[in-house]
Amino acid sequence: MRKLAVFVEGFTELNFVERLISEIAGAHNISFEKRQIVGGATIPRKVISIKSSDPDLGQKFYVLLFDCGGDHQVKPRIEEEHASLTRAGFSAIIGLRDVRPMYTREQIPLLERNLKYGIKTSLAPVSIILAVMEIEAWFLAEAVHFSVISKALTIDKISAAIGGNPAEVASSREEPTLDLQAIYGSVGKSYEKPAHETINALDYSRIYLELAEKIPHLGRLIKEIDSFLSPDANNGVPVLS
Repeated sequence: MRKLAVFVEGFTELNFVERLISEIAGAHNISFEKRQIVGGATIPRKVISIKSSDPDLGQKFYVLLFDCGGDHQVKPRIEEEHASLTRAGFSAIIGLRDVRPMYTREQIPLLERNLKYGIKTSLAPVSIILAVMEIEAWFLAEAVHFSVISKALTIDKISAAIGGNPAEVASSREEPTLDLQAIYGSVGKSYEKPAHETINALDYSRIYLELAEKIPHLGRLIKEIDSFLSPDANNGVPVLS
């Protein structure tokens, strides 16, 4: 069984990544486990089990998801767990964090350099990926899901709420969460984290087949997932279930 560890900033990202990987791998091919890491500075560090691993039904892949409790904690948590995960046989580690509110768009190159610095290359390979400016930009770009949230969310209504077609402007928005709140609010709905309704409404086939080509950082995340699921060319390319 191949093993992947994914470190994210919070529950929204945890749930999105679980659903994305499940859709790509096939629900019956993968076992998930979820943990939360808390403390470490002024209080004792603790790892809390959120969800135990699924029963062994012959799954080919195992994914361990960590909620790190904030953007700034993603890299430090990876560094803390890196050696033990390598010893446990994990073949890859992915980190996912937002850019805002700690960094501006102009600081993205600096942030990406800092995220690479100090990661031990002798251990399991690590890839830390940014959601620009935050993961809600990806939700905004998957504009098909709005009609699932409410039939009243037409493109005209959405465009009026945020001043543009979300599929076209998502990558340039500075605060996509506020955009989602404005769109949902225009029909009396609310966007609130951990965003279960949104995550369940997203069209993952479109995310995989279309948005990965248009949004570079999302494409990189999907490429890393594909690489884990397809360790060599003979295994073929995973398809959505």
